[in-house]
Amino acid sequence: MKIGIDIRSTLKQRTGIGQYILSLINHLAKIDLENKYFLYSKKKIIDRKRKLPKLPGQNFSHRIDYFSFGPDKLLKDVDIYHTSSFDLKPPQRCQLVLTVQDVINKAYPKGHTQDTIKTIDRQLKEVLPLAKRIVVDSECTKRDLLKWYPVDERIVRIVYPGVNPWFSWQDVKKQDIILFVGTIEPRKNIENLIRAFDILKKQYHIAHKLMIIGMKGWMCEGVFSLVKELKLTQEVIFKDFIANENLAAWYSQAQVFVYPSFYEGFGFPIVEAFASGVPVVTSNVSSCQEIAGEAALLVDPQSVEQLKDAILRLLEDKSLRESLINKGFVRAKSFSWERAAKEVFSVYKEALGAG
Repeated sequence: MKIGIDIRSTLKQRTGIGQYILSLINHLAKIDLENKYFLYSKKKIIDRKRKLPKLPGQNFSHRIDYFSFGPDKLLKDVDIYHTSSFDLKPPQRCQLVLTVQDVINKAYPKGHTQDTIKTIDRQLKEVLPLAKRIVVDSECTKRDLLKWYPVDERIVRIVYPGVNPWFSWQDVKKQDIILFVGTIEPRKNIENLIRAFDILKKQYHIAHKLMIIGMKGWMCEGVFSLVKELKLTQEVIFKDFIANENLAAWYSQAQVFVYPSFYEGFGFPIVEAFASGVPVVTSNVSSCQEIAGEAALLVDPQSVEQLKDAILRLLEDKSLRESLINKGFVRAKSFSWERAAKEVFSVYKEALGAG
């Protein structure tokens, strides 16, 4: 087979889709030494901001679209085209494998601007009928996709992503830190986390700081305004995007990891926290409860009181912390990139056979 993979999302700061694609191709290289892979990217000839990832194997090569010709021109010889983006027309003479990581535009429309919602909806309606196979990363995403779009369930495959090896327990001293990792935007529910933290500081007098690690997203101003309003500027620490091993160290140092998101297609930070040996509080909605299983405390993300109570339980109950840490280690082992790569490769073979 000749397999084209859209890797445009890996050329900038790798969150979400970018990290997913990079991890996938690195592990496809480990399990498949025979088939040829062509990595489609798009950049200008002189472009210092976008950097191509290192080729993971001898059977991999770059196809760089310097002049915006599109995948149909640069990948016209491939058998399979795999993309997680919906904005470009796929090559006409191949089988399309589409990854849909979430359906936020429908399931949680407050997570995007109206223009973005309309654009994503239009693009999905155009590309979904062309797909021979659709890969989703959770039962939640599959359920939402089938609810909102006329997709044949028989072509949808659930492939859980893995957790990268640098997220593991580190022998470091725990700090008085309550940690959140993720883009600062309304969907992540950071404002309710700050309100819960405010109660813990002022009524329960905890010594901990709240650390928020992530890039500024859209409509993030309310988070910073709330911190000032509650006079927590010395208690809430913001750190911009941190990659890989450096981020893993922060997970390991935290006493509690809190991820109260209103909606996730998968929720990578939950699994990263499990693998790093930190107890987790997360939402009982969307894929968060599916991914967490019984290894985390689940709360209604709308309830500041439940968030506060769950964090306090983990700060005060050592045996509960240790129990959830152990359950988290076990749960993290359920998410393997090697297994995910094998399952995606099987989807490629299915799609080619369905042609």
